[in-house]
Amino acid sequence: MSDSQGSPGNFNFGIRRLVLVDSAGFCYVEIPVDNHGLILGPGNLGKSSLLNSLRLFLLPENNFKNSRKKFAFRNASAGSFYTNEESYQHYFPSQFSFLIMEAENPAGVHCQILYRDSASQLSYGRAFVPVGYDQLRPLFWDGNDEDGIGQAVPELSFSRLSEALKKLSKETRLVNDPAKLKQMLYSSELMNADAVRYSVLPLGESDERRVQSLRTLILLLFEMKADDQAMSNAVASIIEADKKFADDTFDFNIDDFLNRHDQLKQQQTQLTRIEKERSRFEKLQKDYQAYQTLLRSQHDFAAFRDGVSHALQEIGARRKAAVEEFNEQNDTLRHVLQALKKLEQEDHGLKKVINSAEQRIKRAEQNQKDGELLLSQYGDNTLQEIEEIQKEELDSKKGHLAALKSAAQAEIRLEQIQKKKQELERKHESLKEKESKQHWQLQNQLDEATAAPLRAVDSKLMMASPGQDLDADSKATIEAFARLLVPSDKGFYWFDTEYDAQPARQTDFAEQRRHIEGELHGLEKERAELADTANQEHDRPRLIERTEKEIRAIEKDLETLQRYPATATTLRDATDEKQAAEEQLAKLEEQARLEQEKQDAVQQKAAKARAEKERIEERERELAGLSRSVGTVEHRFPHLKAVEAEQPLDIEQVSVAAFDDLQTQLDDLEERRRSILDHLRQFVYLCIHEDTEGELQKDSPASSAIRETFKSLSDLFAGMAERWNVLEQQVGIHNETVASYRQALKSNHEHIARFEAQLNRELDGVRINDLVEIRVDIHTDPKFRNLVEEANNIDPYGNQLQSDAFYDRLRVFVADFFGEQGGSKRLTMDRVITGISYRTRKENAANLDKKGQSTSTTALINLELVYRLLKRVLYPGVQLSFPMVLDELASVDISQMPSLLDRLRKQGFNLFSAATHSASAEVIYLIGRHLEVGQMRTARPYSPQRTLVFWGGAEGFTNGEAMSHWADQTQASLMEPVDE
Repeated sequence: MSDSQGSPGNFNFGIRRLVLVDSAGFCYVEIPVDNHGLILGPGNLGKSSLLNSLRLFLLPENNFKNSRKKFAFRNASAGSFYTNEESYQHYFPSQFSFLIMEAENPAGVHCQILYRDSASQLSYGRAFVPVGYDQLRPLFWDGNDEDGIGQAVPELSFSRLSEALKKLSKETRLVNDPAKLKQMLYSSELMNADAVRYSVLPLGESDERRVQSLRTLILLLFEMKADDQAMSNAVASIIEADKKFADDTFDFNIDDFLNRHDQLKQQQTQLTRIEKERSRFEKLQKDYQAYQTLLRSQHDFAAFRDGVSHALQEIGARRKAAVEEFNEQNDTLRHVLQALKKLEQEDHGLKKVINSAEQRIKRAEQNQKDGELLLSQYGDNTLQEIEEIQKEELDSKKGHLAALKSAAQAEIRLEQIQKKKQELERKHESLKEKESKQHWQLQNQLDEATAAPLRAVDSKLMMASPGQDLDADSKATIEAFARLLVPSDKGFYWFDTEYDAQPARQTDFAEQRRHIEGELHGLEKERAELADTANQEHDRPRLIERTEKEIRAIEKDLETLQRYPATATTLRDATDEKQAAEEQLAKLEEQARLEQEKQDAVQQKAAKARAEKERIEERERELAGLSRSVGTVEHRFPHLKAVEAEQPLDIEQVSVAAFDDLQTQLDDLEERRRSILDHLRQFVYLCIHEDTEGELQKDSPASSAIRETFKSLSDLFAGMAERWNVLEQQVGIHNETVASYRQALKSNHEHIARFEAQLNRELDGVRINDLVEIRVDIHTDPKFRNLVEEANNIDPYGNQLQSDAFYDRLRVFVADFFGEQGGSKRLTMDRVITGISYRTRKENAANLDKKGQSTSTTALINLELVYRLLKRVLYPGVQLSFPMVLDELASVDISQMPSLLDRLRKQGFNLFSAATHSASAEVIYLIGRHLEVGQMRTARPYSPQRTLVFWGGAEGFTNGEAMSHWADQTQASLMEPVDE
C-alpha cells in the first residue's frame, strides 16, 4: 500500500461497484464505490445497509451464525446488534435475493455474487466470475421498459444464473468453503493471474492471525468513530499478527492455568488425605486378612446347614422306627399289665373270699362258743328245750314288764306266775324220776357206731331211757335204722341230707334241777316284786329298765341259739371255702409272679425303647432348634442363603456346640465385615475411593464389591510413592508452565510498549490540520500491569506448588478483570488493551496535549492510524481503492473536509456516507458525487415488499476534473459536449 495512488510498479486492488437485488429493502440498487460518494435518501430507507453489505464480500464466511462476531451489524437506533435471523432475512429475504460486488485487481475485473443457499439454515453461497458487471446486468435487471426504471427478470434463479455464468467464462467458480474463500479473497501471489484472479485484499501472510486482524480493520472501516472500541481491538489484533512466530500469540487461558493448579492442589490434598488415613488402611488390612480367614466359616455354615437338613431326614426315619418299637413294647406291656391287673383283681377277689371266710369262721367260732356257753348253762337240755325255756323266760319277762307297766296286767301276771310255779314243781318231780332211770339211756345201752349216727340226727334220741334194758329185737331194729345213715367227712348222710356228727354227752340232772329251782326262785322274786310294786311306785322305773335289759338279754340268747345249730356247718363251709380260696390264691400268685417277671422284662424293653425314642426325639428337637437357628442366622445374614457347601457336614458332627462355634465365627466375620465396611465407607466419605454405583451404601454389599474396593485401596496405598513421584513431576511441569506464562506476560507487556513506540515513530512528521505532532498511547488494563509485576516476584523453579497466596491473588485478578461474565477466562491481547488515546501538539506549543480533538480531527487521526495498521497486514506495494464508511459526516468541520477527502484519496480510501436531503449543499459539493436512492420504484418488482430502484450512475460536480474520473461508465456518453 503506497501513499502515491497509481504510481508505477504498484499493484492496484479496488472495489468498483455494489449491486443489491431484492435485498436490504431494495428491489434493485446499483451504486459505484470507486470514488467518494454520498448516498441521499429519506430516513430508514436502508442507505447504511447498502454500504454495510460490503462486509459480506470481504470476509470469508458462508452463514450468519454468530453474525455479531462475524459482521457486527449494528442497530443504531436500538443501540444493539441485529440477531442472526434478522441480519440474514434483511439481506436474503427471498430466492431472488442476490448481492454483487464488481472489483478489479492486477488480473482484471471480476464480479463476486452472493446468493441465498438452502443447503442449511442462515447460509449463503458465493460465485466468482471474471467479467464486469455490465455483462451481468441483464441477468438481474431488465432496463428496457417504457419509463426507463426497469423491471424484474421473471426467470431469475440461481440455477439459471449459474448456467449463464459458466457460459460467460470457464473460470467461473462456486465456492462455499471458508478456507478456500480465504485463499481466494486474500491471495497475494501477484505474479500468478490465476491465483490472484478473485483477490480483493492481498495479505502479506495468510495465517489466521493476519486474517483476524484484517477482519478487525474491515469492521473498523465501516465504524470509523472516535470513541469506538474497534480501534483498540484493531491495535490488539495487529500486535498479535505482528509477532514473528505463531507460538508467540498472547492467549493466556487463566481458567486452564488455575484449573491445572487446582487439579494439582487437589491431587496433593488428596494424597495428603490418603497418607493421613494409612493407619486406618492398616487396620482395614488387618481386619480384611482376618475376614478372609473367617470367610471359610460361610462355607462351613453351608455344610452345617446341609448337615442339619440331612440329619433331620435321617433322625425322622429313626424316630419313626423308635416310635414303632416303643409302641410295640407298650402294647405288649399293656397286655401284660392287663393280665396282671386281671390277676390282681382275681387275687383281690380271692383275698376277699378268704377274708370273708375268715370273718365267717370267726363269727361261727364266736357263735359256737356263745352257744356252747349257753348250752352249758342248761345241762343236758336240747337246743329245742333250751329255746323253749328261753321263749318261756322271754314271755315271762315280757309279762312281768307288762305287769310293771299296768296293774291289770300285774294281776294277770301273778296268776301266770302261780301256774308256772306249779308246772315247774311238776317238772322238778319228773326230772327226779328221769335221773333215777339215767343208767338205761340208749347211749348207755348202744355201741358208739349205732349211737353216733342217731346222735347226729338228734341228740335226744340217745338221751331217751326206756327205764329198762333193751331187748334184742328193739336193739337190732335201732341198729338197722342207724346203719341207714352213711358216714361222711363231717357226719352222716341220710340219703341226700347230711347231718353233722355230734359229741356224746351225759345229762346233768343236777344242773337241770338247779335250773328249775332257779326259775322257781325267779318266779317267786317276780311275784314278790309285783306285789311290792303297788306300794313302791318310785321303784317301778328302775324295775322296768331292768326288766327290759333282761328281755334284750334273753332275745340275744335266742339269737345265739338260732345261730348255733348252723355254726358247725358254717364253720366247716367257711373253712373249706378258705382253704379252696387259699389254694387258688397260691396258684394265682404263682401265675402273677410269672406275669410280673414277664412284666419286668417287657418294662425293661419298653424303658429301653422309651429311652431310645426320647433320645431320638431330643436329638430331633435339637436338630429342629438348630434348623431354626440356621434360619435365624440366614435371616440375619441373607447372603449366606446363596453360599453352597462342597459336601454336607457329617451327621454325627452336627451339634449345638458346633453351631455355637460356627455362630461365633460368623458373628466375628460379621463384626469384621462391619468394621471393614465402616472403614471402606469412611474412605468413600473422605473421597479416597469413589463408590459410583453406591454398592457400599447398601445394607449388605456384595462380597465382590468389598473385595474389589479393598483391592483398589490396596493398589492405591501400594502406589502412593509412585503417585507422589508423578505429582512431583507434574508440579515441576506446571511450574515450568508458570515460568512460561510469567515470561509471556512480561514479553507481551514489552511487545505492546515496542508496538506503541513503532507506531509513534511512523507518525513522526505527520501533520493533520493544525497538529504538528501526534502520539498514540496504547492503554493496558492496570490489573494486567499489576499481574505482570506480581508474576515477576515469584520463583517458578522447583518441585513445589506456588504458594496459595499467589493463586489467591490471581483469582482476585480474574474476578476483578473478567467480572461476572461466563465462559472461558482467556487473557488475550484484546482484553489487555483497553483503549487508544492521542496526545497532540499544535504549532508553537511546547508540550503534548491530552485534550480531545474535534470529531473531524479525531476521524483524521483514526484514519491515519487505520492506514498505518492496514499497511502492516497487506502485501507490500499494494494500492487500494477501497470504500470507507463514515456515518458521522455531518459532524465533520466543513473547513476540514477538503483535507480529509484529499488524505483519503492518497491513502486509497473512497469516502462513503449516507445522509438525508437535509445535508448541506456545501458538503454535497465538496464530496463531489451523490446518489439519490429513494426516488424510483418499479411496478414489476421481485417482491411487492421491495420496489425501490436505483441504477444508472451518480450525480455531482467535477471541480474541473475530467468526467471520466468520476462519472459512471454507462453515463459517459451523456457527458460528451453538445452543439448548442
